[in-house]
Amino acid sequence: MSFYQAASQESESGLQPTVDGDRQRKVDVHHDDEENGEVRTGAGCPFSDLSSILIPKQTDYGEDISELILQLRDDDPQPLSEAETDYGDDLSAIQNYEDLRECHPTSAAPVTQLPLVPANSTQSDANESSQSSIRLGKRKASDISDAGSTQSTKPTKSYRSDPDIFDPEKPYIIAHDPAVEEMMNQKGIKLGVAYEIARLISRDYITNDNITSAELDVLQGKNSEAAPKVLNALKGPSSAEAKTLESHPAFLREKAAKVPWSELDVEEEVLAKDQFGGLGNNPEYPGWYGGKIEFRAKLEKLGTKQYKIVLEDCILGASCRFTRRFGSWSFLRIKVPLDIFHESDNGLGLFFKRPFVLWGRVFKTFYAKDQTVFLFKTNEACPGLDSRGSNLPGLSLQEFLMWHNPLQENSQQSMTKWAARTVLGLSNSVPGPRIPQENIGFEDDVVSLKGSDMTDGCGYSNKPVHLFLLHQLNLDLLPSAFQFRFAGCKGMSLIREDEQPMDNERRIWFRPSQTKIKYPAGQPLDPAMLTIDLLRTSRLRTPARLSPETIINLHENGVPEDVFFDLMKESIQEMVTSLTTWEGPNAMFHLWANVERAGGVFAGRRAREAVGEARARGYSNRSPDEEEDEQADEDELDSGKNYRSTPWWGDQISGCPSTLEETIMVLLDSGFTPQTSPILREKLKQCITKKVENRSSNIRFEVKQSASAFVVPDPYGVLGPDEIQIKSSHRNLIGIDGLETDIILGDVLVISIVSHYSPDVLLIVMLLSDYEEPLQGQGGRTPPSAELSGRHCLLNTRSPAIAGFSRGRCGICCLVATPANVFQGDYDGDKALVIWFVLIVSSFEIPDEKHSYEPKNIHQAFTQEKETGSEFLQRTRSMTPSSVMLEMQNYLLGALRDTSLVGQYSTMHDNAIYQLGYAHPRTVKLAYKFCKVLDSPKTGWKIKPETIKGDKREYYHPRGPQWKAADKKKKKRGSKIDTTNLPYLQRRQDSPYVHGEFIMDILRIMAKKETDGLLADVEALFSKFKVEDDDNIAAPWNNAVAWAERGDDLRIIRSKRKDLAIISQHVQHMFKTHGRMLRGIGKHSSFTERTISDRQDVLRALSLEFSSSPKLEDVPTIIDEDTLSRLRASYAYIYDREQCSGKEGWSRFPWNMATRELCTIKAKALGPYKTVTDDFYQQLRLKTGWSHRPLLLSITDPKDS
Repeated sequence: MSFYQAASQESESGLQPTVDGDRQRKVDVHHDDEENGEVRTGAGCPFSDLSSILIPKQTDYGEDISELILQLRDDDPQPLSEAETDYGDDLSAIQNYEDLRECHPTSAAPVTQLPLVPANSTQSDANESSQSSIRLGKRKASDISDAGSTQSTKPTKSYRSDPDIFDPEKPYIIAHDPAVEEMMNQKGIKLGVAYEIARLISRDYITNDNITSAELDVLQGKNSEAAPKVLNALKGPSSAEAKTLESHPAFLREKAAKVPWSELDVEEEVLAKDQFGGLGNNPEYPGWYGGKIEFRAKLEKLGTKQYKIVLEDCILGASCRFTRRFGSWSFLRIKVPLDIFHESDNGLGLFFKRPFVLWGRVFKTFYAKDQTVFLFKTNEACPGLDSRGSNLPGLSLQEFLMWHNPLQENSQQSMTKWAARTVLGLSNSVPGPRIPQENIGFEDDVVSLKGSDMTDGCGYSNKPVHLFLLHQLNLDLLPSAFQFRFAGCKGMSLIREDEQPMDNERRIWFRPSQTKIKYPAGQPLDPAMLTIDLLRTSRLRTPARLSPETIINLHENGVPEDVFFDLMKESIQEMVTSLTTWEGPNAMFHLWANVERAGGVFAGRRAREAVGEARARGYSNRSPDEEEDEQADEDELDSGKNYRSTPWWGDQISGCPSTLEETIMVLLDSGFTPQTSPILREKLKQCITKKVENRSSNIRFEVKQSASAFVVPDPYGVLGPDEIQIKSSHRNLIGIDGLETDIILGDVLVISIVSHYSPDVLLIVMLLSDYEEPLQGQGGRTPPSAELSGRHCLLNTRSPAIAGFSRGRCGICCLVATPANVFQGDYDGDKALVIWFVLIVSSFEIPDEKHSYEPKNIHQAFTQEKETGSEFLQRTRSMTPSSVMLEMQNYLLGALRDTSLVGQYSTMHDNAIYQLGYAHPRTVKLAYKFCKVLDSPKTGWKIKPETIKGDKREYYHPRGPQWKAADKKKKKRGSKIDTTNLPYLQRRQDSPYVHGEFIMDILRIMAKKETDGLLADVEALFSKFKVEDDDNIAAPWNNAVAWAERGDDLRIIRSKRKDLAIISQHVQHMFKTHGRMLRGIGKHSSFTERTISDRQDVLRALSLEFSSSPKLEDVPTIIDEDTLSRLRASYAYIYDREQCSGKEGWSRFPWNMATRELCTIKAKALGPYKTVTDDFYQQLRLKTGWSHRPLLLSITDPKDS
């Protein structure tokens, strides 16, 4: 069958079974209405030929409660009430400035209702992949880097100015050649191989002329076998160093965590058999699901308004509903660099409306978010480029969009909100259980008389659903709640305890507030819609950490500065003490555990291996003190290397970990101590210094009597007004009396951070009020009256989560209580920070509620795109299909028109807080502007250009407050403005809302004084130890030298001397090479300034060379490899001591080359020791038990994460 044809055919009867076993009828297609050569279906329906799409048969499902899901109201947020308040002299909203230029609009097109199950479309796609395989897919790193060979033999770039760069009708060619495509089709070239070839073409490493039949013969076979060969087959051998590292068995585990080719083989195999096979819940592939491969690209600028798409490594990553349903290869993600994104009049909105051609398949843009543009592989032929007709398998872009979010069924929504719902299918998720459609239930929201939704965003699921997640994720305890996506619903689902205990059917209940997309009633839902997309499970973390924004809020509301300083001082001192206590019973065991905790080592290990499941499992690859991920080098993709290490994976050749904390732990558990080991002292000193500086500069510290968790409403209606339930699954909460407990009683502060981008928008409620307001509707089932010492028996069974009241004045996420601003939240995944530390709670003053009301004139600063789906359909009724799609893309690509206004208004709000005061009317107004800007993708509110200019003139400052600047030590890459000579933003003491010195200025000064003293003490502690020889490590070489001199046969003695000399010469050579390689190269003045992957690659290459020579046959008197490795490592230590005797007395050389061997020598010399494999070691942890003795536990236990 031709490469371009579908690999599967319909049955002769024209019917196919649905998921539920029913038969489907074909659409009656009318061919008598054509415009511009395009086939139209029905009156006023501008789609191209839909003959391959099947409409499900109407079926009577009796009491099918799926119809109830469709009885959903629009989820526009309730408008905040207004108060008569003077908002000062802020005139930015009425100042007239010249309008900013926008991309000119294009014509549009109508949409029609499509079936929910495109039954044969993806089946064809799947079978197509199994037969010809040249299609695209999904996520993470390949073992072939973007750079290619180290030899620079790239074809000469000959960029031409593209006159059609912004013409949405003209295709952009990423890789296309009919002759090459036909050859690849005939030879069965797989998807991954075809993508790798296209990647090299996009980077100008090869041209289509380089691709011959003979070379394609070499690239036949599975992706896992052929994809790694592409670069060498088409461009020539890569460097021996990269090839050796890539194939070295020591890195198989790391490679398996990121190289996608084996996963792609499985995905192709599964989807070839079953179009729904990638959704999980597949008995033939238990535990497996698809969509984990990411096909990526980046946008490059070639000149004035000239762009180029460059394909990047295909990598393993997180899965989402779209990729699981249609295959990883059906999606391409293009990253837009910041400098292009923020450039005015960049034309991106027009450029990305073009069709993008990759090996004959047309990809079209369907969404943009956070500088990433998402493309879908369509079944559309490219005008003027293809002669194959319209027999391609799959869906058109319109059909795909209507499958996800049928516009006809959701026409009451605004088009901006309709477009924003696209992200539901892109959410990183893990597939949970599949719910039978008849088991979907419905629950009314609980609404107060004032219109507050008390249960907004939280539904129910029964115990079998939660048990599935327990076993699927290997959790320690049954999760009480989880965050999810399901069909058109989103939010939290809370376990429902009042169901029949023997009911093993999985059931789920939704509220109207959770449903964002409606589907036609009475039709079977696609299995992708019936599968729970799991985002996160409930998890209570304690203690919680106070951010600067929380500190500012609490201080402005009466909490004294001394409270914060004492907490900060205690936090830093405890951390330093835990890492500098080296004496006493089990001191090294406790130090080992404290280092792990400080660096988040175990969570980081699991996050590196979990790849796309890290979020669902609650893992993080950053230490608790880390604020920013290390920025990737802009030149990394052009580094010329064929193999790239994964950041923070250790060197399995030398045995040296990559992270500072893991290196300390490896040295400690091998028997080294800080008192006697200079390398351990230095590493530990660096760790302490880094932690102290992070905590003092970022001014983030823990409050022991605090916790954070998801917020869920009271499912039984037993909580009264202003009451919440805080319960943990362990006795890990510190009560007011200082003792460990599992439940908190008494007054608390609840802080809801409802926005990831705006932690300064806080909702704080002091739980003291006894005011109760009647409710509309029912608040749940009638509860019993039994109580247990302030805790209710019904709420005492499930944890961890924070249960909020559903009766009374409001829910915990909607009480406005900060003088700056308040942002109405919900229960769809918001987390709450709860503090019961008495010095904070008792001093907190409830602010004036007038600040909870949106300023009366705030709308004057905005315009709103109000077009609804119905209006869009009416407006585009007579347009061509291509015009309709272009009009849709105006909404779908809205993120490309908006620059980083969220960050700008967050910064301007920070500046206003500092300069004018927290409760200044203009500060409050800026906060509300921020909220509306943040919500603009869903609400359609667009801030006016003249408002932006006026606000920037009034609130922008090149450096900002000094306390904020201290947190920005890393200069932004690409910044062309040097602000170091400019003054910091100053407080306006004449403002009636400025009361004394700013809290963060006070803490910054106090923190510097405190940390200077602590670091001086640390320096004094570490400097008192001298560098001394470690006889244990030197013993193997010294013993070998003595052994070489023993015996009566002079010939044998000479041979032994010669062999030891060969070893020593190699070590000495490597010492010099090591020093040369670690010195600054190119633009980097020092080795430590290079990216982590660069550093790892250099060290791995060195350790490989170190361990590869001399060969055992070169030293015949050495009996085996173990002896050779031991002697090599021991002499490296001795030679390093000799060479560094006039300096520090040591260097990292022997440890970078042979950490594992040196640790083995040390452990064996100290006495009884246990050999353990690295895979096993990575799964172990030390924990201090009740008896304060260290216990050895598996780190797969989630309660220890």
